[in-house]
Amino acid sequence: MGLSRHWLAAILIAAILSFVGKVALASRTFGSTDALLWEANLQRLREAGPVALYENGTVLRSGDGTPYHSEVFNHPPFMVRLLAMGGWLSARTQLPLRFWLRVVCALADLASIALILAIMRRPQLPVSPVALLLVAASPVSLLISGFHGNTDPIMMALLLLSVYLIYRGAPWRAGAALGLAAGIKIVPLLFGPALVFSLSGRKWAAFLAGAIGVFFAGSLPLAIDHPSLIWSHVFGYSPQTGIWGISRFVAAFATEGQLHGYAYLAKGAVLVVLGAISAWLNLRTPRAPVILQCGLLAFVLLFLTPGFGVQYLAWLVPWTYLLSARQAAAFHGIGGVFLTWYYTRAAHGFPWYVANSAATQVWHGSLIFAGLLCWLVIGWLALSIFRRIIDPRYGGVPTK
Repeated sequence: MGLSRHWLAAILIAAILSFVGKVALASRTFGSTDALLWEANLQRLREAGPVALYENGTVLRSGDGTPYHSEVFNHPPFMVRLLAMGGWLSARTQLPLRFWLRVVCALADLASIALILAIMRRPQLPVSPVALLLVAASPVSLLISGFHGNTDPIMMALLLLSVYLIYRGAPWRAGAALGLAAGIKIVPLLFGPALVFSLSGRKWAAFLAGAIGVFFAGSLPLAIDHPSLIWSHVFGYSPQTGIWGISRFVAAFATEGQLHGYAYLAKGAVLVVLGAISAWLNLRTPRAPVILQCGLLAFVLLFLTPGFGVQYLAWLVPWTYLLSARQAAAFHGIGGVFLTWYYTRAAHGFPWYVANSAATQVWHGSLIFAGLLCWLVIGWLALSIFRRIIDPRYGGVPTK
């Protein structure tokens, strides 16, 4: 679907204004707990090296030196290189790592918009210009990229690059892009089966070679020297559970041990469900467009995941351009309200500077209600994308 010049101009202006807002937020605030952790990770890396960073993790301390929170380093080894590069840039510019991390996230959001526009130039599903405008101006992206301080928007831009390169008929480069995305966070590997199944002939082999080769190369030398350490900390990591979706209901009625048991089983079940959906999407006739497949997988993943961090909402932003205007507005609206509520509580009021949820209890009362409402909207949108896929007219205009 082609955009009119007026819509294209509006979308580009919204994306640029959003970028400026993100940089302004990054320059005037510290960010969330994740920003604190990245700064602490850099200090640990400088003092003790990458192996110690994985073995001992990071400890956050109060002003008087008292430890109040510890966390393992659960990022792929490629992030160690990028962390060191960020430290070098910070030292050269005298601007903190947390600033540059969020600037790169803001640039990644611009890249995502450009990639979506490029994908739309090929034979594709008709989309709502309003939905695409909402992606460019998303309050969810503004708050996560401009304030939060984590790598999720970068990961999503690279995943979109992989999808774009599949449409370009460049399977090796598409696989390399997926390998880079998985080097930021391993979540994009969950989209790998759908991307592989969507390729015909021997293209899937080139895709896999590119993905595995780039991911492995980015993980050297730690992947060879300390494979069990990397496996346990990266692939064995589970985020906070009991605060989101189904796990929230389990936490309300089960013991702590039962909650951990549920989280362990649910993590495996999500992998099976996403794999089954990927196979089904590519075995049915007609085969769903790969961009629509990824959108469905993203919404199902965030609906079913037993572990959650508020920055995960960035995983959904790019795919909302596939929704109707009303559906996209529902996600960006409730998502923006939910994040604002979360950061305000974690920062002990507005305006924000540091929203440190590790130092205060935020998940109670009205925030849980807001989170569950956001979760229900995500489930509704997952169902909407599924209905569009099974509709024989799925190439038509999104459901109003």
